[in-house]
Amino acid sequence: MMRKPNLKNLRPDETATKQIRSAMAHHKSIKITININADTLGKLKAMAKESGVPYQRLINRTLTDSLATNSIGNSRLDRMEMELAALKRKISA
Repeated sequence: MMRKPNLKNLRPDETATKQIRSAMAHHKSIKITININADTLGKLKAMAKESGVPYQRLINRTLTDSLATNSIGNSRLDRMEMELAALKRKISA
């Protein structure tokens, strides 16, 4: 049976924390907390396992690619709604 650690003697490793934060600043990554649908996360983890890429890196890459192609918010329906709104403004003017 393993002994429980004595929590009174635990001290934060400030040097390692500074090194981690410094490395993150160098890569210009920011740590955030988000809520993701369980099914979506399961699919992402399965894709990550299949590809060999850690799932958080896969999420980051997917978001980056989506923003680079400007595919978020530019679905066909979104474009049609914007065109309809523009036509309505022209008609009412």
